[in-house]
Amino acid sequence: MSVRSIDAVRSGLVRSMIAATVLGLSACAPAAKAPTAAPPQQPTAAPTLAPTTVPPEIAAVPLPTIVTAVWTPAARTKTTGCVSQGGLPDPACTPGAIDTRVTMATTAATICTSGYTATVRPPVAVTDRIKAEEMAAYGLQGQPPSGYELDHLISLELGGAPADVANLWPQPWTGDTNAHQKDAVETHLKREVCNGAVSLADAQRMIATDWLTVFRDQHLTPAP
Repeated sequence: MSVRSIDAVRSGLVRSMIAATVLGLSACAPAAKAPTAAPPQQPTAAPTLAPTTVPPEIAAVPLPTIVTAVWTPAARTKTTGCVSQGGLPDPACTPGAIDTRVTMATTAATICTSGYTATVRPPVAVTDRIKAEEMAAYGLQGQPPSGYELDHLISLELGGAPADVANLWPQPWTGDTNAHQKDAVETHLKREVCNGAVSLADAQRMIATDWLTVFRDQHLTPAP
C-alpha cells in the first residue's frame, strides 16, 4: 500500500472517531426540562369584622307593634225621651252599634262587595216594628211614618249593626238636615274605606258622631 493510501485510511478513521464522539456526547446530554406550572393560588379568607355592640339604652327600647285600630260606640243609656240635636240623633238613645263580622280584614268580602247590604238588611217586619218604637221614643207619635226613614246611624255600608236599636233612629226625609244628605255621606265614606283612604274605624266614628261635618266639609250633594 502506498503512503498516500495509508494517509487516506487514517483520515477516514479519524473522522469516524470524531463523529462517534459527537454522537455519544449528544446522547449523554440531559434533556431539557418542561416548564414547571405555577402552584395554584389559595383563596384569600375574608377579613373578620368585629361584632357591633348596641348601646344598652337603644337595645332596651321595644319595637313598635302595628295594630288595626277599632272604634267602639258608647253604650245606649236611654230608651225614651230621646231628642234629636241639630239634625243628629240623641247620643244617649242612638250611639250607634257595629256588626262585629265587618272589620278592616273583611271589608273586601263584605262592605266592598257589591250587593252585600242586601244580605244583612233586616226584613220589613222587623224594621217596621223598630220604626214605630223609635218614633215613640223620639216623641214623634202621630207623625206619618212615611216622612221618616228608619236610619242605621252607622250604615250597613260601613259595617253598622243591622237590627240593633242602638243603631236605629227615625230620620226625616226633608228639612235642613235630612236622610238624603246622610245617604251621600254613607256613599262617600264607603268609597273612601274601600279605596284605602280612610280606615273603617275612622269612618264609623265620623258617621256616628257628626256625619253633618263630613257632608259640609266634603261639599257633598244630597243623594236622590
